[in-house]
Amino acid sequence: MNTIGAALGKSALLHIGLVVILGTSMHFAPPKTPDPVTNDLSSIEAVTVDQAALEKQMQQIRNQNVAKQRAEEKRVRELEQRAAEAQKRRKQEEVRIKNLEKSKKKKEEEKRKADQAAADARKKQQKEKERAQKLEQERIRKEKERKAAEKKAKEAKEKREREEKALREAERKKREAQEKAEQERLMEEQLQKEQAARNKRRQQVVISEVGKYQALIKQKIQRNWRQQEFMKGKYCRLNLRLASNGLVTQITVLEGDDIVCQSAQTAIYKIDTLPVSSEPDVFEEMKSINLTLGDRE
Repeated sequence: MNTIGAALGKSALLHIGLVVILGTSMHFAPPKTPDPVTNDLSSIEAVTVDQAALEKQMQQIRNQNVAKQRAEEKRVRELEQRAAEAQKRRKQEEVRIKNLEKSKKKKEEEKRKADQAAADARKKQQKEKERAQKLEQERIRKEKERKAAEKKAKEAKEKREREEKALREAERKKREAQEKAEQERLMEEQLQKEQAARNKRRQQVVISEVGKYQALIKQKIQRNWRQQEFMKGKYCRLNLRLASNGLVTQITVLEGDDIVCQSAQTAIYKIDTLPVSSEPDVFEEMKSINLTLGDRE
């Protein structure tokens, strides 16, 4: 009986260990209730069979755990490998960026040197140009001095000749000047007479034109002026200031009946423009005209 109890206790301990390892992942069927008539030998054989099956299951679990551990180690190695590759790519990118920055700085430095070289070349060219200009100016100055010396010598010779000739020409020039002055005086008198005659003729034309436009203005005013019966025998004398387009800019009453003058002014202001001459001298004489409107006894 003790042997059976020990076997049963050992079997129970193995079952408890298996439960702890598997947790809830393993499922065991409940043990069958022993037949009360089963003898002790059958119990011992059953315990032995159960222990072998349990050890087999535990070995399978250990194998599964080893496989899981290897899979986890493989996963970790792959993660570490990807991390190493990512770090490698990051370092490569940093190197590429540094190389780009170096290339950029190099190009900027080359551009700066090129710009400086161009500026130096321009300065050198400007200096050469200024030097050439100074040389040319010096050549021109010397050439001028040579020509001035030649001219001075020539002028001295010519001066002597002119002085000799001047004595002979002085009298002739004096006579010619007197004759020319007399001719100019006579011509000026003739021109003044002709101008006076032209002015007189033009003044007559202007007076005639002013009179004509004055009559046209009076006619236009009278056509637009409705005179009342009580205005008969009454008049108004006005001064009109006209713009170059015929617009009346100012009306001044000179004399006459107040009502007639007021009515005449109203009629004039209703007219857009009055006829004026486009000729400046004619308009100058008529830009301020006096008109007598109405019936003056």
